[in-house]
Amino acid sequence: MKSILQINIFICVSTLLISCGGLKRLNEFDLADGYQVNGLKHEMNVAFHSLNDSTTTLIVRINPKELLFSKTHSHNHIARYTLGYKVFDSYDDKLAIDTGKIRYSIKKEELLSFKHHRIKVFAKKGMDYIIKVTINDENRNASTSKILTLRKKSECSRSYFKISANNVANENFTNFQKDSFSIKSLKKQTFARVLIFSLKNTCAPKPHEVSYMYHFGSAPDTSWIINLNNTNYFPPLKNKYYHFITDTIEHNGFSVFTPNPTFPRLTSLNQANGALGYLLEKRDYVNLLRSTNPRKAFEDKWLELAGNRERAKNIIKEFYGEVSKANTLFTSNNPGWSTDRGMVYIIYGPPNIVYRYNDSEIWIYGEENNLFSERFEFLKIQSNLSDNIYVLKRNINFKVNYNRMVNAWIDERGY
Repeated sequence: MKSILQINIFICVSTLLISCGGLKRLNEFDLADGYQVNGLKHEMNVAFHSLNDSTTTLIVRINPKELLFSKTHSHNHIARYTLGYKVFDSYDDKLAIDTGKIRYSIKKEELLSFKHHRIKVFAKKGMDYIIKVTINDENRNASTSKILTLRKKSECSRSYFKISANNVANENFTNFQKDSFSIKSLKKQTFARVLIFSLKNTCAPKPHEVSYMYHFGSAPDTSWIINLNNTNYFPPLKNKYYHFITDTIEHNGFSVFTPNPTFPRLTSLNQANGALGYLLEKRDYVNLLRSTNPRKAFEDKWLELAGNRERAKNIIKEFYGEVSKANTLFTSNNPGWSTDRGMVYIIYGPPNIVYRYNDSEIWIYGEENNLFSERFEFLKIQSNLSDNIYVLKRNINFKVNYNRMVNAWIDERGY
């Protein structure tokens, strides 16, 4: 009897050790699916409201119309889905400090434009967290995940503020607002400094331009002080964004981006010409931007690249489709198409493999550990402006393959 008990204990302990040994760190998971814009994806906006020093409300907005409704025995059409979350201290961790899943169902006759869910998660004040949020459409057996940063180092962090659209029907609490919006302090801060910065309208330097050094750019266009006890509405800006500093000593704060109503599509000819730089030599790009007739320069350059009007129309449609995807994925303090990751995404397409670390992100095109695969490393810029700013580690060795990809892009598209 004793030996049987010992064997059972040994089996239990061994199983526990094997299962623990089998856990992967968050930075060991391939996150490439998050950069697939096409295919089945559920719209999911996520925000955080930190109401006290130990918990934060996770706010998830979904579009129920994207769920699959199945007919039940009672002839109702019901969608069933699960919202799950995992809270990590960093990308180096294997175990989440808090995790949970909540099942929901909704009848088709109760269908709304959007549905908000509020879930309390454990997150102590004093540090930032990595949170993975997943929606699983049970009837379709398909899921979509997002990995975000919850900032909770101080009460000046953005999770201690509520961002609300002026149009309640479009309220989404996020840092992207297409309508007028207001901000409200959840911890009763009194004043904030408002700064307005301009967005860039030029493409990122190419991967082999090693002389480039990243910098945030110029001073704000304007700034002023607001009383947070009052209701302050902020209108959408054209080619600019808001930054709110709530701690003038440490310069802690957060940004709110106001994309144009057609976002992520480009409607500005300046931006359309700006993005075209990825396909041009530097001299041609400079001449394009300096042209006194930007529309004619745009049309002439595309005719030159494509060879005829029919191909030009088709290539333009495909190229700016990729630009729109880059905007969706990478927009922050600058349009997504003008960022380093946006550049690589537009020319090379979605990466096959993505690993994300606390301070960097690795993209692999091809198979892992294959000498012929292309590998890009993006360093994360730590900033209050955004958690989505990454800069490519440039290398002269990228030049041959980048030019080959550009030529292939032009030659193989447009038919």
